[in-house]
Amino acid sequence: MTNILFFKPKEEIDAKANLDEFIAMSRDRLTVFGADLDWNSNAWPKVCNFTVMGAPARGYSQDQLLDEKIIPFAKAYLRYQQGHKPTKSKNEIKAIRCVEKALLQVKGKADVTLVDVNVMDVAASAARDYPATAYQAGVALARLVSFLNESRIVSRKIIWKNPIPKPSEIIRIDSATKAKRDAKMPAEQWLDWMAEMFANNLEAPRDRFTTALFALLMCAPSRISEIQDLPVNCLQYEIDDQGTKCIGLRFYAGKGFGADIKWSPEVFNETIIEAVRRLTELSEKGRALAQWYEKNPEKFYRHENCPNVKETQPLTDGQACRALGLTEGRPAAALRQFFKNYAPYQSLKAMGEPLTLAFLNTYCRQQLPKGWPWKNKERHIKYSEALCCFRWNELRSDMSPSPVLLWTPGKSTFTSDLNYIEGHRSNIWIRHGYKNQDGSHISMTSHQIRHYLNTIGQQGALSELYIARWSGRANIHQNATYNHMTTEEYVDLAKDIGVGTALDKIKKNIPVTFSDLEAVGEGIAHVTEFGFCIHDFSMLPCQKHRDCLNCVEQVCVKGDDGKLKRLEQQRDGIRLQLKKASGASYAGEYEPGSVDRWTEHQIKTLERVEQLIQILESPDTEDGALIRMRNDQEFSPLKQALAAESSAPSLLSSDKAALADMDELRALLGV
Repeated sequence: MTNILFFKPKEEIDAKANLDEFIAMSRDRLTVFGADLDWNSNAWPKVCNFTVMGAPARGYSQDQLLDEKIIPFAKAYLRYQQGHKPTKSKNEIKAIRCVEKALLQVKGKADVTLVDVNVMDVAASAARDYPATAYQAGVALARLVSFLNESRIVSRKIIWKNPIPKPSEIIRIDSATKAKRDAKMPAEQWLDWMAEMFANNLEAPRDRFTTALFALLMCAPSRISEIQDLPVNCLQYEIDDQGTKCIGLRFYAGKGFGADIKWSPEVFNETIIEAVRRLTELSEKGRALAQWYEKNPEKFYRHENCPNVKETQPLTDGQACRALGLTEGRPAAALRQFFKNYAPYQSLKAMGEPLTLAFLNTYCRQQLPKGWPWKNKERHIKYSEALCCFRWNELRSDMSPSPVLLWTPGKSTFTSDLNYIEGHRSNIWIRHGYKNQDGSHISMTSHQIRHYLNTIGQQGALSELYIARWSGRANIHQNATYNHMTTEEYVDLAKDIGVGTALDKIKKNIPVTFSDLEAVGEGIAHVTEFGFCIHDFSMLPCQKHRDCLNCVEQVCVKGDDGKLKRLEQQRDGIRLQLKKASGASYAGEYEPGSVDRWTEHQIKTLERVEQLIQILESPDTEDGALIRMRNDQEFSPLKQALAAESSAPSLLSSDKAALADMDELRALLGV
């Protein structure tokens, strides 16, 4: 019988060889996610599960794993990319899931060397099924294509771009976008209820933890991971230039901004202090335990119920239970249950050796959190200094905290207490009887608070730079994602900027226009020491050389206390100068009459400023009133030219139309 052979092009053979070499390198030579990473496991702790799209994070079945042909590449690619550019989102796995689905649909097998444009187009369609992160999945797909091309894991170069547009929900006003925007914001009622629980000073540790962290999230827009990495001495106190006591949180923020202080609004001063106090009190014993482990590596922690024996002295089962904080009803059974997954204990019992405090100390040391003694080395936070360093079972109401095992909550500890998950027995809303008006369960995320504060900042017209700094961002363009102002709110904000009295705009630090000051012309008024100048500098320069108090184009506003104070200082200064000039003239230091013109000018200026102050201080003058003083003796080159024109002989003197024009010009100028 004739054998049928299939020819394989060299490019195809090379692609498979490159794939195998890449997988071997990532498996055997890389240490990303730890040198002790279990490569063969399909669930990498705190990284991802190698499961298909739609599979649950927990409790997935075997048939929900990725195809076995693509899993080795998925592991190698994720490890390699995260080694070069680590991220929290791990979007590489999203790209793999989309490509696996597309390969099975287009090629019939999940062989990554067969990826081409058709496969990528189907993968992009699959990426659109990610409800909130379709664009990010598309970006990850484009990055995967670049890697496949550069590594020559595909036989032919793929020319492909991400077809999924970046969401532009800020500009769109359709109902779907509005619903999406609303979903990122917490209901006002939820915030009121959480404030109520915080004010009630709940005693249960889990309630105390959740309400305190929620309060800190409300003080400044932050991620829950940033809040849980705060040091215990996180409060920063300062007095601003207006004498107001300011309180902030010392953060090492994400998003690339680095170390910073996030200042809390003054109204939250008491809240932020109380929230930190409650967490400090709750973590006191946990931090003490962490400090002991730092300073005494060879000794067992001698808590109040620990047996008073030597480190190597044999322990009875009851003494071992007391040392570990276990119930002593059935000590042998309790110890077997406690150590059921600890091989050294099984070996010890098999040899008939007794437990000792030294053995228990070795066990407790091995249970210390990963990265010990650093809770977050990048942020320079040790467990012994952390606001959220607790003992095992510290937040549970059905079990006593372990006196010897250290524990720190992950972000899910907090978020699961806000979110409603089908099948879970309780969260903080259920425990205290809160439900939505329609009877449904409340379900929110910690990130909704961040969106809420950013939107409040936009509504309050905070600058983009301040909002970015307040949120711990490195780029102001990231603000747009968190801004959920409606079109109507933008219109109202625009109206507020253009409408209002001059005094309203002064208080809001908004530009004052000529029309606000009842002046002719378009444009923004120039700010002076005492008010505003309505001179049109586009026509000619200042004719008074900044002698504003004697100028008819100077406008003062009643109620602007800062400008009134400067007027009073100017008045006092003129009085002092006149007094000195008078004394010098009397003493004969000047020739008679040499200071008369200067004195005359200063006396007139003093009269004007005193009259102006009197008007501005008068209770009969309403706040916001515009005060503009006349000056019949004001010098002006234009007036001088007009005066010269009227006194000089003119061939047009008999022309009534020309005379009428001159009269109209004088009337306009007030001369």
